Amino acid sequence: MPDISLGGYITHYKDDNFSTPWRCSDIVLIQHGFGRNANFWWHWVPSIASEFRLIRRDLRGHGGSSDGGSAPWTFDGLVEDLRDFCDALDVETIHLIGESTGGMLSVGFAHRFPERVKSLTLCNAPTTINEEGQKFFAGNHSSWKVALSELGAKGWSEWLLKQPGTAACETEAEKKWILDQMARTSTEAMIGYSDVISSIDVASVLPELKVPTLVLAPTRSSAAPLDAQRSMANGIPGARLAVIDSRGHETYWDRRDDCVAAWRAHVVGIV
Repeated sequence: MPDISLGGYITHYKDDNFSTPWRCSDIVLIQHGFGRNANFWWHWVPSIASEFRLIRRDLRGHGGSSDGGSAPWTFDGLVEDLRDFCDALDVETIHLIGESTGGMLSVGFAHRFPERVKSLTLCNAPTTINEEGQKFFAGNHSSWKVALSELGAKGWSEWLLKQPGTAACETEAEKKWILDQMARTSTEAMIGYSDVISSIDVASVLPELKVPTLVLAPTRSSAAPLDAQRSMANGIPGARLAVIDSRGHETYWDRRDDCVAAWRAHVVGIV
């Protein structure tokens, strides 16, 4: 799968399109959340790429993307990374799906560049990682940053998967695959990204969003409680809410068919 050099670092992405070749297919772009990568959405490819061009992008320092060297970790910088990525691929407009903290970045992108977003879908996305969330992610450590520094990406991920309301793995094989993937994220990237999402709250711009928006709300997430998801949907003009009964935080993972059905109902008729 392709890599592209932008902003001093390498962005890895996956680009699938099995739609009718003589049709001009709309483009769907998926932005994953904290510590994950494009591979977590592998099972969406058959459902989406048969009709759309589906792009899955690894965030800086995640999956196959490099750390970014001396590039500072800022919210605006990450939003601009996404814009530059689209520019480099000559992608003018997208159906944007943002998962978890990738949803925060997607809100920022849709707010700054509404003309480039045909539709926005926020999947188990918080508006910020507040003090309570940071304390949760710190575990028994003095801070989230200390936990990441001392445990490393893999060790912290192993701890996270043991907590209720997270990935809720059903098998050891599933758990091993998830841990192997999360271990591909550099510890430095986790620390830098955690600083960004702990210092920004996109709730203030929700009323200003001007794109058709769907909120996919998990019922059992420790990071995106259902009440907060309802509040998010209520704060976005005209937003639709789809409550997904999932095992934990990863609705797109264990309830793909329900999520895809809600997404299709959302984008139908949007041109």
